Amino acid sequence: MAEKTWATVIERPREAAFREVTLTPKREDTVVCRTRMSAISTGTDMKTYHGLQHPEQCWYPLVPGYENMGVVEEEGAYAPGLRRGDRVMINECRRYLDCCSAWGGGTLICHKDRANAGGPGDLLCKVPDNVSDEQAVLAYLACVPLKGIERFRLKPTDTILVFGAGMVGVSALQILKILCPQATVISVEPHPFRREIARRYADEVITPDAAGIARLMEITDGRKADKILECSGNPAVPGILHRYLKSGGWFEDDEPGHIHLNGDYPEPLRFDHYHRWFMTNATITMTCAIKWSGKPRILQWMSEGKFDTSGLPVEIWPAGKAREAFAYQSRKGGDCFKILFDWRDL
Repeated sequence: MAEKTWATVIERPREAAFREVTLTPKREDTVVCRTRMSAISTGTDMKTYHGLQHPEQCWYPLVPGYENMGVVEEEGAYAPGLRRGDRVMINECRRYLDCCSAWGGGTLICHKDRANAGGPGDLLCKVPDNVSDEQAVLAYLACVPLKGIERFRLKPTDTILVFGAGMVGVSALQILKILCPQATVISVEPHPFRREIARRYADEVITPDAAGIARLMEITDGRKADKILECSGNPAVPGILHRYLKSGGWFEDDEPGHIHLNGDYPEPLRFDHYHRWFMTNATITMTCAIKWSGKPRILQWMSEGKFDTSGLPVEIWPAGKAREAFAYQSRKGGDCFKILFDWRDL
C-alpha cells in the first residue's frame, strides 16, 4: 500500500489546504526525512498561489515549497554520509503519485532519492549543531543570490545595488558584505517596512524613483552603480536598470557595468528603448536556483555568526494552518516578510 503523508497543498489558485498526499514508493537509494520547519516563498510560492506560474511548469492540485529542513528517519544511498537523526536541509521533492509538485517541499514525510530530487543542486545537507531549525529553513533562499553573486568580479571600490528586500535581497546584502566588506552595498526597495529591514544589512537604502537616483548620484559622485543584483522578481524592474548603472567599457581597463538577474519573473520582461541601454555597454547575466555548494557555505556562515537572521521579522505558524497562512500572506503582501511553518508537533 502506498504511503501517504500530511502536506501543504494548493488545490487551485487562491485556495490552499492541509491534507494527505501519496508519496512515491521507497527505492534502494531513498532517504526518508521528517520535516521540522518549512516556509512560504513570497516569490515563487505566492506566484503559484495566485495562479501565475506557467502551465508547463506545474498544474493543480500541487505541493508547493523548497524551503524545508528536518531530520533523517531512514538512511539511503542517495546520501551515504548521513545518518538517522541528522538534521538536514531537505528542499525539493519533484514527484508524488496523486498531485503535482511545485516544487514539493511542503510535506511532513519526504522520500528523497535520485528519481524525485530537484537535480544536482538539490542534495541533502547536514545542519550544524549550533544552527537552529528556524535558521536552517532560511538558508535555502540565501543560496540563490550566492549563485548570482559568484558571477560578479567583486572589487573593494564597487558600488553594488540590490533591488528588492525580501529574503533573497536581504540575503544578498549580507553575502556581498561577507565576500567584499569594503564595497558599498545599497538596497533599493519601494516598501517602507522592507526598507527598515534592509537598513540593518545595507550601507545605504534608497527608493526606486527619482529621489533614489539622485541619492545614488550623490553617493557615487555621479558615476552610478558598478553592479546591480536584481532580486525583486518584478518584471517591470530589469528593463529600466540602465537608469542606475554606470556607463563603462570605453577603455581597455574600464570594466562595463554588470547586471545580474536573480528574480523569478512569471511575465515577459520589457526593456526600455535600446538606445538608452546601448550607451552603457552593460553586461547582463542570469542564474536559476542554486548550486549545492551554496548550502554548506551558508550554513557555515550561520554557524560562525557571519550570516545573521536575528533581524528578520519572520512569523511562525502551525503547519496545519496552511490555508489561513497563504491567505494572510496574500492579503498582507509586502507587510509580511516571511512565514515559517512549524511541523514539530505533528
